[in-house]
Amino acid sequence: MRVGRQLLPLALAVAVLAPATGRAQDARLELGRRIFLEGRNATDEPIRALFGRQSTPLSGAPVACGNCHGADGRGRPEGGVVPPDITWEDLTKPYGHVRAGGRRHGPYDERSFARAITESIDPAGQRIDGAMPRYSLSVSEIEALTEYLKRLSQQRDPGVADAVLVLGTILPDSGPAAEVGAAMRAMLRAYIGDVNERGGIHGRRLALEVAPDVATAAARFARRPVFALVSPYGVGREAELARFAQEARLDVIAPFTLSMGREPSLQTFYLYAGIADLARVLLDFAGRKGDLKSQRLAAFVDASDAGVAQTLQAECKRRQCAGLEVLPTRSAAEPGAVARLAHSGIEAVIFAGTDRELAALLGFADRLGWRPAIYAPGAGAARAMFAAPAAFQGLLYVAYPTRGELQSGSPAAAAFEKLRASRSLGTSHAAAQGFAYAAMSITLEALRQAGRDVSRERFARAVEGLHRFDAGPTPPVSYGPARRVGALGGYVVAVDPQRGFRPVSDWIGLEPL
Repeated sequence: MRVGRQLLPLALAVAVLAPATGRAQDARLELGRRIFLEGRNATDEPIRALFGRQSTPLSGAPVACGNCHGADGRGRPEGGVVPPDITWEDLTKPYGHVRAGGRRHGPYDERSFARAITESIDPAGQRIDGAMPRYSLSVSEIEALTEYLKRLSQQRDPGVADAVLVLGTILPDSGPAAEVGAAMRAMLRAYIGDVNERGGIHGRRLALEVAPDVATAAARFARRPVFALVSPYGVGREAELARFAQEARLDVIAPFTLSMGREPSLQTFYLYAGIADLARVLLDFAGRKGDLKSQRLAAFVDASDAGVAQTLQAECKRRQCAGLEVLPTRSAAEPGAVARLAHSGIEAVIFAGTDRELAALLGFADRLGWRPAIYAPGAGAARAMFAAPAAFQGLLYVAYPTRGELQSGSPAAAAFEKLRASRSLGTSHAAAQGFAYAAMSITLEALRQAGRDVSRERFARAVEGLHRFDAGPTPPVSYGPARRVGALGGYVVAVDPQRGFRPVSDWIGLEPL
């Protein structure tokens, strides 16, 4: 009994101290993560560093370790610099290291690592490459960073487990887009089912977590984390979807959308071109019909979408257009503005507005006897073209990111048709089905290339490395560090009020500006 009474205080002490110790460990790891990924210190202020021989001061996110070494610590080549692997297992390899240029040194320990961080000196006393900053960190902050590096290789990104990798999507299940959402959901599940029947990917089966909207996704994906978003429905919700993906640090593969927004995120990989790039396709087509160096053009662009205007101006400059005047789309309904363009000799108009605005422009132009070619990126104003005055016959063109019918002839397109038939998916909303299939093809190929030890960063790099990849019933897709549109280009069709759409171009591919 005495022994029991003596042990009781010790047991109570252990019970009280254990949670406190765990909380302190968690806090230290969180601080290490913040330093490594965000460049923020123990007081949540930007960490400070000196860079290069001139000791240039830098601070905050630009000097976060993960910027150069990657979120997984394994190094990310950039700008001709190849940062080394700084996972703790690699730093402490007993046989040491041979660096670029022949510099050799032994393994790191906690003391030599601290010196490398604060003085940029390796274990052999040599100066580390000039690309490595010298950080102003306290002893406790260095300890937290060290602890984080020790755990880094053991950590997995959300959605990744030993036996399963969970993908997410956001597709409507009610409202006007419910049928489209159902068609895409069925295709994604069919594709994943087919992959799992063939053994999964790198020893893991795939799972799909579906939410009907962004608000539901935030709660649902918090309960069951997902690795990436695949083919979410973003029509009219682009900004909301982008904010959600950024806050959740999710890569988005081929959102189903009509617009890339004003500030496309580097986390999002689009399948097809948006309005700005379709306008470039139309400029290319117009240049094939006549010399742009002798043509004066006008562009009607929504005042809230500065990206379209900037893209057009850059493309016109590159092509040495005779002139380009950009007007807000509301000017199309102002007789004075239209008359001024008519009298100034404008021969072609790129119109990125609504049906109502284009109808007003065509009516004023017809009364003035002004007959410019009208080029519309996307189908936003196609209805007004079909109701255009007869004098505009042969002068109306629309650019689309894909043909009306699905692409065929490639192995992936044949695989898409085979899957659609074997799973009895039908042909309703075929374009949406093809979109979802292509998004899954891109995702699966990137997962294959990222390997068993997959992370979000490795996955994103694998997507960036795809070049002319056959993704399904689409043009081949290519991405890159500065390229986030896979099928960058489009087709041009003429609008004939009597006979409908008439293809007038093959695929017109673009290079990133």
